[in-house]
Amino acid sequence: MKNREKIQLFKYSLRLLLISHPRLSMLFIAMVTIQGLIPTVSVMASIHLGNLVSHGSHSQLLIACLIWAFTFIFPGIIAPVISTVQSVLNQKSTQLTQHKIMLAISRIQDLKIIESNEIHDKLEVLSKEASHRPLNLLVNLVDILRGSLTLLSMSLVLASVAWWLPLALLLPAIPVTVSVAQSQLDIFKVLLGKGITSRLIRYYFSTAIDIRHSKEIKLFNLSGFFINKHRESFDLIDKDLDKVRKGQITRPQKWNFLYFISAMGVMFWFSEYISKGDISTGGLLGTIQSIGLFGLSCQWMVYSFSNLGICFSFFEKLMILEKKHSTPKMFPCKKIPDNKTIKFESVSFSYHKDKVSINNVNLKIMQGDHIAIVGENGAGKSTLIKLLCRLYVPDQGRITIGGIDINEIDIEEWHSTISAIFQDFGHYNLTIKENVFIGDLSTHITSEKVSVACQKAQFTLPEGLSIDSQIGKEFDGTELSGGEWQRLALARAFYADRPLVILDEPTSAMDPRVESELFSQFGTIMAGKTAVMVTHRLGSVRDVDRVVVMKAGRIVEEGPPQVLEALNGEYAELLALQKSQYAERPSSRTGQ
Repeated sequence: MKNREKIQLFKYSLRLLLISHPRLSMLFIAMVTIQGLIPTVSVMASIHLGNLVSHGSHSQLLIACLIWAFTFIFPGIIAPVISTVQSVLNQKSTQLTQHKIMLAISRIQDLKIIESNEIHDKLEVLSKEASHRPLNLLVNLVDILRGSLTLLSMSLVLASVAWWLPLALLLPAIPVTVSVAQSQLDIFKVLLGKGITSRLIRYYFSTAIDIRHSKEIKLFNLSGFFINKHRESFDLIDKDLDKVRKGQITRPQKWNFLYFISAMGVMFWFSEYISKGDISTGGLLGTIQSIGLFGLSCQWMVYSFSNLGICFSFFEKLMILEKKHSTPKMFPCKKIPDNKTIKFESVSFSYHKDKVSINNVNLKIMQGDHIAIVGENGAGKSTLIKLLCRLYVPDQGRITIGGIDINEIDIEEWHSTISAIFQDFGHYNLTIKENVFIGDLSTHITSEKVSVACQKAQFTLPEGLSIDSQIGKEFDGTELSGGEWQRLALARAFYADRPLVILDEPTSAMDPRVESELFSQFGTIMAGKTAVMVTHRLGSVRDVDRVVVMKAGRIVEEGPPQVLEALNGEYAELLALQKSQYAERPSSRTGQ
């Protein structure tokens, strides 16, 4: 990293700490400054006290004793205040840091970027260390500031004895600091390079203790399996860390030896200096104290500086995440036109380079159309609607509305026109009411509107619960069945009264009776809206305007369901397969 970038990173990190609570930060710096000067005042007081005693002058002895005693008592008075202020600042800076991480992620509109290993690894580091790195940086900067003040003031005392004395004690400590800091960074880089392994460790751990997986883990006796996977992943990291740890021990030793020789030389000189009688009693006491404090401050600052590198690496990743991936587009966004005709124009997309998910798709959706997208697993159905939602950006081609590329429309405005339920819908550990109204936070929230949305989705309140009841086991709420969770997600989609409704397998977890009732009302519920539904239940698409049949990322058939059934093509084959599953067949069990 260039010096200019280092300065920029230092300003960014320091600003993040200071803006969390500016006044408290200034108070904190002032108190730490005083704390850093106290040792010097103590040394000066002891020098003065020693000189008074040696000269037999007792006129100022009481004042000198009081000042000297104050330097021991005052740190104890100010320490809890500094600790409390530091705790508040850490809480504020941690909150601000986590807020910045969440905000940066919220600004990344393309899920392909979020799902990349690069972002995963960054998020692994940032999420894991956001709770303590701001504090680490604050503590280390404070220790360095405090230590620097102590070293500077002690240097003045030691220089009054011999100008070269502070240099002889300080200069050998510099290479020790550099080597220790480099070792700390090496460990951090190894951990960073094992981002996938770190995520696996967290996954195995969270899976083994996740109550949602407890049934299968107990039934299939999987605890040992996940414990072994967890241990194996840790072993992978340990192998690389062992080499770095050896270097962490051995690398600073040659410099420590130099530091030891230098310190011994100073002590040899000092003993000769004392034996000549060229120093007063107070000067002797002050010099002894100064050398001791100087040495301790040097050692303490070695580790404070070494930890700074890791702290700044954390903030560097946060800064990159904010600037590189989260910078809003600067060109003016276009408005959604009156013409609401949606077109997929030669759209292709792949999650990975070696596998195409959508291949040269052309599709026209008129305003008010009710269409169903069907096909086998992996045909590209869900990907198609995710592209329409602008969760991903096409690799080739474009999606337009009224002739305008949807990527040129303000993302928030585009999302404000869409209501959706996805296959992997959210199970939010909130109240029932909150689970519904988060579908549209821009409108006035009323219990009546929530109830209407629940009725449309065939969601009835479980016995003993109200719309204000907490659900989900995470916070001791009532757990719903899979079908109830899905109907609640559907109510969330219906709560948002928006012109484009996207339903991805909206009834996959529901029982046949509820599913039948829902689809019988589909046309009424979607009246006046454009509806795009992905489904495997071909019996439920009779009342849509068109069926789009996908296979291997392409559209292979398109038309009204009755017409496609008569064609005896892909749609008719899939429909026949589903019908055959319900046809009466002789039992294969012996004797029946």
